[in-house]
Amino acid sequence: MFDLVTVGDIKLDTFVVLDEANLQCSLKMPDCLLCLEYGAKIPVEVVDSQIAGSAPNVAVGMSRMEKKTAVVSVMGVDSTRQLALEVLKREKVSTKYIEVVKGEQSAYSVVLNFKGDKTILASQIKHTYHFPLNLQTRWLYISEMGIGYEKLFRSVIKYAKMDGVYIGMNPGSIQIHERKPVLFDLFKQLYVLFVNLEEAQHLTGLRTVEVHHLATALYKMGPRNVVITDSKNGAYSFDGEELLHCAIFPGKFVEATGAGDSFATGFIGALMNGQLHDEALRWGSVNSSSVVGFVGPQKGLLSASQIRSRLRKTPKYRTTVM
Repeated sequence: MFDLVTVGDIKLDTFVVLDEANLQCSLKMPDCLLCLEYGAKIPVEVVDSQIAGSAPNVAVGMSRMEKKTAVVSVMGVDSTRQLALEVLKREKVSTKYIEVVKGEQSAYSVVLNFKGDKTILASQIKHTYHFPLNLQTRWLYISEMGIGYEKLFRSVIKYAKMDGVYIGMNPGSIQIHERKPVLFDLFKQLYVLFVNLEEAQHLTGLRTVEVHHLATALYKMGPRNVVITDSKNGAYSFDGEELLHCAIFPGKFVEATGAGDSFATGFIGALMNGQLHDEALRWGSVNSSSVVGFVGPQKGLLSASQIRSRLRKTPKYRTTVM
């Protein structure tokens, strides 16, 4: 029996720092464009290449909290797969559900960092995803994946109805853009849905930045709990009755990749350790604050004891009812 199994793509992220880009903003803020001189040879600093993706990020984070985890994914026969197996083994994450398909390519992305913010060039590779037979877990976490996810979503829906497993989800850009009926069918089985403010707007079709309206609209789609992260404005949790807010936890900021994944990890980790949702918001914020202090989505992931320690040192850091 696993404590948590994540489902989604495992990618190789290459982190690039741009020095000579121009940030062009339209008159209507906050819409900004990252502009590069067309046809030019632009010097960059390649900081690192790391195994990433929401599925491995959350699995690694929960493993550091001493939970038994695994990843369900599809990869090609390539160097990315070999590196992923090494990283996950080192982090004590089971790889038994990683399917290897000859002739297919593993996912990848390039993360462009400019003045601390990120722009991601992500691959959209089509895979045939299979949900494992005889899987036993207390939690499932469904995350970003490429084209071909529909069959797996239907399998997860059936699994949830049969086994009563807790399901958390942060849908990927493809799923949010396509808005297929199977996505909203899966929403009805979720214990908690994680989205950022822009994702919440796209899913609901609402242009408002009023979090209560967005959270209410998402809650009506079926999740028992809705968590909306809003960058420097903190994060919110809504259970259909009470909207809670948690400011960002203080810390240094280097690079934002993995902020949402680490928040979800902290939130679910708190619930698995018997905490209520107000405390789960604090755990998520502390974990996220640590991750953005490093390049890449996994280096700063904290153990449960480390999160508790940081909260004890900041007793005035609390959630508020909106």
